[in-house]
Amino acid sequence: MINNGNNAFFMGQQSSGKPNGEQASDLQWRTWQNIRILRPLMLIDYHMHTGLTDGIGRPIEYARIAVERGLDEIGCSDHAPLADRDTDWTMAESDLATYVGWVEDARAAFPQLPIKLGLEVDYQPGCARWVRGLAERYPWDYFLGSVHFIGDWPVDYSAAAWRGRNVDQTWEEYFSLWSEAAASGLYDSLAHPDLPKKFGHRPSRDFTGVYNAALAVVAEADMAIEVNTAGLRKKCQAIYPSETFLRLAAQRGIPVSLGSDAHLPDETGQDFDRAVALLQRCGYTQICRFTGRERELVPLG
Repeated sequence: MINNGNNAFFMGQQSSGKPNGEQASDLQWRTWQNIRILRPLMLIDYHMHTGLTDGIGRPIEYARIAVERGLDEIGCSDHAPLADRDTDWTMAESDLATYVGWVEDARAAFPQLPIKLGLEVDYQPGCARWVRGLAERYPWDYFLGSVHFIGDWPVDYSAAAWRGRNVDQTWEEYFSLWSEAAASGLYDSLAHPDLPKKFGHRPSRDFTGVYNAALAVVAEADMAIEVNTAGLRKKCQAIYPSETFLRLAAQRGIPVSLGSDAHLPDETGQDFDRAVALLQRCGYTQICRFTGRERELVPLG
């Protein structure tokens, strides 16, 4: 997944069309041509929400925009029901069948577009039994793991909720839970890794050690992380995660999924040009594709 000495020549093309110009051997060129044919470059949006939660619309509307914008695959990942509470931004348990039906409707309307069935599933201590139960209900393609609550306090619900909080301590508590989510093995990719920056609150000190500790758990769990463009539409004005965080992930060989976190159909695939540029700067040449909770890596388009 990371650009290293064995695959570096796939990254660049000179005007002649050969990777790295004349430096590539004929064998390398033929190999590159075959890979380009057999494994086309892909743009995949695996994070979007519907009117059943805090989004607007149905998967069929997101699929229409995805086709118009040339995405190669999408996945719906609406907010799963929580084990211990009802909210105004998560599904009710009774909504699951409707949600799955909506995804099937979108697949029927746009057979040319692979549409995967996912969920964004919150991590909270003690949730493992609930999440495993959800996993057995339908033929899911992937689960995005996320942390939205520290105890009963919502990390990203409102700017006002941050008043009086110690920012550094909150970030530490968040990444402690995020690391637990990784260690749980319940998920396929961890969504919006540095979500606490949403309202512009960032640590006052170097957090490299905290990031590295969390990413070590992710690597040990063989889990992916998400590159999420929604932060560009928030006060923080930045992709989740930061370039610093993503470079650390790349150094550990952690794979990535890509998502817009769309809550409106028109946000589907939004700012993916900036996400691709970030990924390439950090050395990534591939992204995750999920089918039936199995991961494969495909070339980044």
